[in-house]
Amino acid sequence: MKKVCFNGEYVQIDDIQYKDLKRGFSFGDGAFETIKVINGKPVFLKHHLKRLNSAIEKLKLCPDQHLQLNFIEPVIIDLLQLNEIYEGGFIRISVYRSGQGTYLPETNNLSYIIESNRLKENSYSTNKKGLKIGVYDDILKPLNILSPYKLANAQLYVLASVFFKENQLDDALIKNENGNIIETTNSNLFISSNGVLYTPPLSEGCVGGIMRMQVINLAITNGMLVYENPIQLQHLLSADEIIITNSIRGIRWIGQYKDKRYYNSLANKLTDLLNQEVVNYQTDLMEN
Repeated sequence: MKKVCFNGEYVQIDDIQYKDLKRGFSFGDGAFETIKVINGKPVFLKHHLKRLNSAIEKLKLCPDQHLQLNFIEPVIIDLLQLNEIYEGGFIRISVYRSGQGTYLPETNNLSYIIESNRLKENSYSTNKKGLKIGVYDDILKPLNILSPYKLANAQLYVLASVFFKENQLDDALIKNENGNIIETTNSNLFISSNGVLYTPPLSEGCVGGIMRMQVINLAITNGMLVYENPIQLQHLLSADEIIITNSIRGIRWIGQYKDKRYYNSLANKLTDLLNQEVVNYQTDLMEN
């Protein structure tokens, strides 16, 4: 049976009791990170922890030294080995406010769970067939200090995912309260027009994706112009390519929005660069 790390202890997942999770479950009072595993090692862990600890601060949770890089990286490696994940996989770190209470908590101490899961892929690869997307309009994402983080309260993304499945799509675009396109249900968004790459700035309310940051850096390093600009629906129709990015799936390309068709050369190029970046990242870790 799969093991997890619950507040620093390795336990069977069925051994965690509901009372240990009740308040976080009842109020969606927490945050999480999902981290790609390649060759049995977490990728870009430092960046994920920086975002997670920033979310902890914004949620008024007490900082926990066990969620710092020097403490948690050996724990993650041990957990992967306990669950016999030696190649591809992903880690999820969930944090939530401990204790009891209603809207007013009794404590701001946190609890955390680290889960590991196996994936078939041991590298990044883009999709062979282009994705078909639509726009989810029922709920607009608000702009606030929590917008850049992955929060336990993910109702917007759940309902948008139900929407795209009901409409036989592969994903759905999310709008902010100003009506601009900012992301999809699980990915950041980039459009390419005349060789220039555009993506919404964090001030538009999109998640501050770790893969988003990697793609921006890779593109600039390799001579591409990248601009952070608000994106509207008409920009999608004038784009040459649309790609979406997240830490687990890497870079995927959109094949169709409405009657508009798109190319995929950028997704393939950036995926090759990304895999080389992962090799460099893991080599640096070994040398250090």
